[in-house]
Amino acid sequence: MKGIRRFVLAAVAAGSAVLLLASLRAQSNVEPEYVGAIVCAGCHATQAEAWSKSHHAKSMASPTAGTVLGDFSGADPRFFQRGKDYFIRAEGRDGEEREFAVAATFGVAPLQQYLLSLPGGRLQAFSIAWDSRPRSEGGQRWFDLYPGERIAPGDPLHWTARAQNWNFMCADCHSTGVVKNYRRETDSYETRWREQNVACEACHGPGSRHVERAKAGAGAGLVVSGETAVGSWGDFDARGIRRWKGEARKNPSEDICAPCHSRRRPIAPARPGAAFLDAFMPELLEPGLYFADGQIEDEVFEWGSFQQSRMHGAGVTCVDCHEPHGAALRAEGNALCAQCHSQATFDQPRHHRHAEGSPAARCVACHMPQRTYMQIHIRRDHSFRIPRPAASARLGAPNACNACHADKSADWAAERLKDWGAARQAPEEPLSEIGRAARLAALAGEPGVVALERLTPELHAPSPLLRLGALRALAPYDETLREKLAGPLREDPVRAVRIEAARLTPLVDHPALEEWRAAERLAEDRSESHLNLGALAAERGEIGEAEKEFQRATRIDASYVPAWLNIADLLRATGRDAEAETPLRKALAAAPADADAHYALALWLVRQKRLAEARAQVETAAQLWPMDARFTELSRLLAR
Repeated sequence: MKGIRRFVLAAVAAGSAVLLLASLRAQSNVEPEYVGAIVCAGCHATQAEAWSKSHHAKSMASPTAGTVLGDFSGADPRFFQRGKDYFIRAEGRDGEEREFAVAATFGVAPLQQYLLSLPGGRLQAFSIAWDSRPRSEGGQRWFDLYPGERIAPGDPLHWTARAQNWNFMCADCHSTGVVKNYRRETDSYETRWREQNVACEACHGPGSRHVERAKAGAGAGLVVSGETAVGSWGDFDARGIRRWKGEARKNPSEDICAPCHSRRRPIAPARPGAAFLDAFMPELLEPGLYFADGQIEDEVFEWGSFQQSRMHGAGVTCVDCHEPHGAALRAEGNALCAQCHSQATFDQPRHHRHAEGSPAARCVACHMPQRTYMQIHIRRDHSFRIPRPAASARLGAPNACNACHADKSADWAAERLKDWGAARQAPEEPLSEIGRAARLAALAGEPGVVALERLTPELHAPSPLLRLGALRALAPYDETLREKLAGPLREDPVRAVRIEAARLTPLVDHPALEEWRAAERLAEDRSESHLNLGALAAERGEIGEAEKEFQRATRIDASYVPAWLNIADLLRATGRDAEAETPLRKALAAAPADADAHYALALWLVRQKRLAEARAQVETAAQLWPMDARFTELSRLLAR
């Protein structure tokens, strides 16, 4: 009887599996749901353990004794506890000082910020942070992210302002399965998340289908899994470098990592593992974000610099260097680079020319120069470039040599490299796709026949980045030419390219135009998006819609000068110029130091023949921004 019972139970189990698989097939078109990291850990204990110690796991948390790192003892009276709750005494948006409860911790190292609640479901990042480094490194202290500045209420950088708003600026990359839930009618948020931190499903996607398939013994079912290309890294070649041998790598890590490790804006609801350019519009190597040679300048994270690197061109991905679950490096020091670069060749004084074992002998010292953000957060450039001091001096960019030898000149560093034979051994690096795309986009500043000859072929390049750069270069040309050249790209397979093409051809009704509108509405809690929608409506002759969008932008943020100036322009263009003084004065009231606002008012005063007042306004503009030739020219004309 025991044998029969075992057989019966086995048959029941097998039957259940068959039924479950049939159910799975029937539900294959149903969107998977989030299950939570605890469920994942039930089968993936090793990965869960590594993740639990990562910055991802600690990206955001409810404030408790175990998560709050800052000193809330009251030693600094602005930071204190009352029972189990944490409070910060600060100046509110009305200028009055009051107590604000800490709603969440934000980050963990090398600093921790705190999110405070404001009405309308807003969480705001407070601008005084806790330095979580050891005391021996200067840490264990409160510090101001804007030292020496008086950031008053109303300033875009004040902790209550939109630049510090978690719902828009931070939530997507610090939590899992975020739904912003902005309510336009009340200008409020009901933001929700599936998990408060960056958990398993932030990268792998909702796991319900995977769990059900695993229960049925079917496996897979993850929205995003790992490496799929067949191949391996070969032996060291004559130069001491390993190369990938096999199929083109299809590891999804770049599309997983790029959304949170790049400067970009969302253009469609993002799903883990979706093609980056189908959900985001990236910044290229824009001046102010990157130095002229492509090195990081502003806080641009890693994607843009890594795109420039030879590593990226050779098929290296994020997870070759970073273990994906704990996010730790796969090896320490130069051993990390030695995975692909022979230590016998490269980790030697004859190569790095510094004392063996010294900080200067580390590969990253020369090939991944660092910059500091938020006062103490050190981040490294991921373009892995060879130092070229002569070029950096010519371009006004930093270089790794003089970062350490600050008392020496770039010429001195160039001579040292020449003495070592480095100039002969290191040819100029080939321009990356993103570098070529940025150069194409820069052609917008020098329109003409030569520029058109360079950009036109790239509109049909295999690389979507090149197509994107070429489209951006078309901005200064007339409507007919833009339609001829950009129009066909409204059918491009990549959403970012389609939207850029639609932006250049706004008078043509096309699904790509609706994609552009939808992209702007993703950020309808921001004045900038309403400005863009208003400009689109104005260009299409939809005057009432344009005015409504511009006014909406000012209601969201009364200090947003471009919206007031566009209202004034719209009034002038529609024969209501006499009414334009009001928005122009509001622009100046919001931003007295805005040169463009003074200049716009000066032009209006000229049209009203109030020339003395106009001259005073344009002289102020010229004092505020003397490099703008428009201001000095109008001032000269009015002085006659």
